[in-house]
Amino acid sequence: MKTAVLLSILVASSAFAEVQHATATWTTTKTATSGGLIQTVIHMKIDAGWHAYWKNPGEGGIPIKIEAKLPDGWRLSEIQYPAPKRLGTSELPSIGYDGEVILPITIYSHKGASSDGKLPEIKANLSWLTCNESSCVPGEAELTLSGTGDALVIQKAYDATPKPLEGAKLTFVADKDQVTLTLTLPETSKIKPTIYDVFPVTPEAISAASELRFKPVDGKPNIWIATGKSSEYLDLKIKSLSIELFKSGEPAWSISSGK
Repeated sequence: MKTAVLLSILVASSAFAEVQHATATWTTTKTATSGGLIQTVIHMKIDAGWHAYWKNPGEGGIPIKIEAKLPDGWRLSEIQYPAPKRLGTSELPSIGYDGEVILPITIYSHKGASSDGKLPEIKANLSWLTCNESSCVPGEAELTLSGTGDALVIQKAYDATPKPLEGAKLTFVADKDQVTLTLTLPETSKIKPTIYDVFPVTPEAISAASELRFKPVDGKPNIWIATGKSSEYLDLKIKSLSIELFKSGEPAWSISSGK
């Protein structure tokens, strides 16, 4: 059903497909070499009134995707995402970005990379979907990695993406109406879950319209609960679920339940 809805949106907007509503550049620092991991960022600028999508796009979107042309033995990490926003296209709640977004992505070179340390020419194809309140338009860009990036900007972008929250335990109960998350932290943890916005990474589990927030459990100082509306596409046999926690000025965290 979700695919059919999305296809109808794209078909309806096909007349506008030649007009892309976002641009992208791909950079690393001028001092980056082929000796190990290479930190890079994709800088997207999205037209006013339009938005692109997070890794869990919600009910009616497609996440940003990249396919790179790398030397043999090299590999590209998945795109890392900073804090998204809850958005909407018509009656389809979604999660994504408007304005500008900087997306870290790491390249790993193999041990036998060129001894001079210089980067080869690296190209990639980036694709996305942009939507406004009435239509959606697919876009793409052929990118060549440039050494013009600012090291401080790149490091800040990496710092803004979630890291695994060590010692955290996540469990959940799902039914056709709601999903209840239970988060348990070590008693020594200084993390305050109540200050974070919570986003479901697992698609088609919790509705993108749900503003998830953890609340403390009385008498249990290291346990918190959050409840969200079930996605209409939820599989009640779901075995695992992942979330990410974001708060401006605080480290971002990723947490997954056991399988």
